[in-house]
Amino acid sequence: MHTRWIGRCDWQRRRRRCYDRAVEGALSIEVLNADYQSGLANVSGTWDDLVIAFIAPPWGDALDKTAGLDLRRTTPPIPAIVDVLFHKFPENYLLCAIQVHETVLPASIAELRARFDWSIPRIYGLNAPGQNHGLLLGTKRWIP
Repeated sequence: MHTRWIGRCDWQRRRRRCYDRAVEGALSIEVLNADYQSGLANVSGTWDDLVIAFIAPPWGDALDKTAGLDLRRTTPPIPAIVDVLFHKFPENYLLCAIQVHETVLPASIAELRARFDWSIPRIYGLNAPGQNHGLLLGTKRWIP
């Protein structure tokens, strides 16, 4: 039950500066190894911060070898984590990077993607077919 929360920077006024600092390795990034509810309790920011969340809860029984990964059955369910983020940061620009499997139940990914203003899945073919992971990138309140 771990979700990692990664950094923030003032998106409106310092977009380019944040990018430059991230590339140079000077951007202050805070990584927390905590369950999403207690981890979020101590995270705050101003309305114009970009909040970036890497979401990778245990899959457990949510990954079926035949049907694929059901994002609604992870522990905790990924849609629940995303909803808490939206509630915690109601005015912030959000970028979520959600770990997925190369085979995802179409209904579960469609339900999750509908929550975002923009989203795109990326699968990385680093392993044998059936063993690859990737990311579902999703944004709220902005479109890249």
